[in-house]
Amino acid sequence: MQQEFGVSISATQIGMASMGCINDEGIPICPRFGTTCTGSRAIVCMGKAMQDFPEAQAEVLVAGLSIVSRSAKTIMDIRRVIPKMELAVSVAAA
Repeated sequence: MQQEFGVSISATQIGMASMGCINDEGIPICPRFGTTCTGSRAIVCMGKAMQDFPEAQAEVLVAGLSIVSRSAKTIMDIRRVIPKMELAVSVAAA
């Protein structure tokens, strides 16, 4: 991501850009982002981004959790995805 002087970029934005959800300007580029993206789909993108961008693994994790929490209808939806997130983190760390 390119950064202009005086403009701060959040960890979530860095993670979402690494996952391919948004571009450098923060504009959604994934057709599923914000509409039909599910927790399971976010985990797939998260795992790939963690392998492609190991220096941004923490940011990718935050972005993945953000997407999962936005797409969840209940807390149980989030709880079902947490073990998959843990697996993605452990695979990327190996």
